[in-house]
Amino acid sequence: GITPQFRRRFRVADGRVVELDMAWAVVKVEGEMTYTICVFGEPGMDALLGAVTLEELGLGVDPVNQRLVPVELLLIGFGLA
Repeated sequence: GITPQFRRRFRVADGRVVELDMAWAVVKVEGEMTYTICVFGEPGMDALLGAVTLEELGLGVDPVNQRLVPVELLLIGFGLA
């Protein structure tokens, strides 16, 4: 299992603010793997795959076919003048 490493505050859908455990974790989805933040929800909360993790995996959501699809990653450099 994954051992919680720290806690952060989150506002959830019903408007409450909750403090949840978090940890770094290896996540593998659709054959892609990344090292990302995992948030441990309260009992009864649905499991979610967040936008940051999807981007790290190079996956996007196809809502019509209800599946994950590969997407091009965007690499933008910011010049510091």
